[in-house]
Amino acid sequence: MYTIDASVWVNSFDQREAGHTVSRQVLTTLRTQGVAIIVPTLALVEVAGAVSRTRQRPGRAQSFAAALSGLPNIRLVPLDSSLAQLALQLAAQHGLRGADAIYAAVALQSNSTLITLDNEQLTRLTGVVATLTPTAALPFI
Repeated sequence: MYTIDASVWVNSFDQREAGHTVSRQVLTTLRTQGVAIIVPTLALVEVAGAVSRTRQRPGRAQSFAAALSGLPNIRLVPLDSSLAQLALQLAAQHGLRGADAIYAAVALQSNSTLITLDNEQLTRLTGVVATLTPTAALPFI
């Protein structure tokens, strides 16, 4: 099972970004193999905002987020008080930004590997949450 950070979803969408092909390949492989992906509902908001900011096309941003939520192997996790408490602890203990801590909390709670392009998640969660870049994750999928 994998938790996919918004950085990877957005990277897979934007062909102008470095690493786009690998991010897209990871997500395509996970989808075709039916591997479970668990993400916070926050992912939809982050993805829509990032796509809208870079493309200035709100309709396309909403469509991309809707398509993400409709993937058959996606499980969306709402931010309830217990997940928020875990994210708070991770943020405080490891100096993470709020959204980054929520993804880490989902990964920790579900015992999944976090795939991210966020350097802070990759470096600050060592020994706490399994984290991989899309490039590093691809051989294991």
